[in-house]
Amino acid sequence: MQISQENKETYIFYSFLLVSGFILYWLIREAYLYGAILVVFYVTYQKIVRNGIRFVEGKGRGVLITGCDTGFGHYLALRLWQNGFTVFAGCYLPDDEGAKSLQRKDSETLQVLKLDVTKDNHVEKALKHVQENLPQNGLWAVVNNAAINYLCDIEFCSLDLMRRVEDVNYYGMVRITKAFIPLLRKSKGRIINVTSVKGRIALPADVCYTTTKWAGEAFSDILRREMKRFGIKVVIVEPGNFGGITGMLNDKNIERVVTALEESWQNASDEIKAAYGRKYIDDEIEGLKSASRTSAKFIEPVINAMHDAVANERPEYRYLVNGGTKPAVDWYCLCARMNEILPEGFVDLFIEKTSPLPPVKKRV
Repeated sequence: MQISQENKETYIFYSFLLVSGFILYWLIREAYLYGAILVVFYVTYQKIVRNGIRFVEGKGRGVLITGCDTGFGHYLALRLWQNGFTVFAGCYLPDDEGAKSLQRKDSETLQVLKLDVTKDNHVEKALKHVQENLPQNGLWAVVNNAAINYLCDIEFCSLDLMRRVEDVNYYGMVRITKAFIPLLRKSKGRIINVTSVKGRIALPADVCYTTTKWAGEAFSDILRREMKRFGIKVVIVEPGNFGGITGMLNDKNIERVVTALEESWQNASDEIKAAYGRKYIDDEIEGLKSASRTSAKFIEPVINAMHDAVANERPEYRYLVNGGTKPAVDWYCLCARMNEILPEGFVDLFIEKTSPLPPVKKRV
């Protein structure tokens, strides 16, 4: 019996579907099997690792921390000091309450330094002070924590504003690191760079902050690979949605960010203002306030991660710390994890639909 060309094509098509179905079934079945093996292996590995965790003794070891006025740096300084480390707490405003509260501890092992990470002479003075006051086992760790933020879209964000944030968040990290590596080389210590979940996910209207955090991530990866020959560990801590509890999104800083955003808007061209519309800026400001309301209410998860990065003999390479009011579903961390495994178009759509900032469709 003759089979028509059309029937042949139909036969081939359904045969292809059938074979593909069997192959897919086999792959899924094997994937479940291998997946189960990986889960068992991972759980066993974690159990072995956790049972083998050892922490270094704090006594006799120095730690320099930048950005100790408030937030992560402030509370880490207290935690490490309480655990016996000699802490050199760099504060941008040594006469403000945050620095004074540390000074009131009146302890030789908790020393407050005036430190603006954008100024070479401040870094040089800090290095000299640390060298002259090192405990017997030298400088064990440097924690690059200082950071600032501004909210602004690329098109009407001034280069001056971008540079201002870069100078603190990225070049400040570089200045401190380069200055203190020789001391860390002697102790075979470590460098802890506090970046952000935004070093894994690029979000709209956050060009100033996010680009510096991506730079910090790349810098840290390069540094880790370069420093291995000297026995210096490099660790990254990536806090999620903690801006409201750290002071980054307190009323004073929100006012500062809004003022800079308004200034950028006023300096924008008429064409840009017409393209975006004033309502977009108002929605952006409201989105910023909304982000502060959804922030985590407790700072301990990040401090625990930072403490582990400093004191654990075998710290992780990265600590991504969930925040938000419901840490299990921190929106920022969820986006970051999706960004690593899903197609970019899907992640773009997810951000557009769920971001607290004005969606893209309202911009045109």
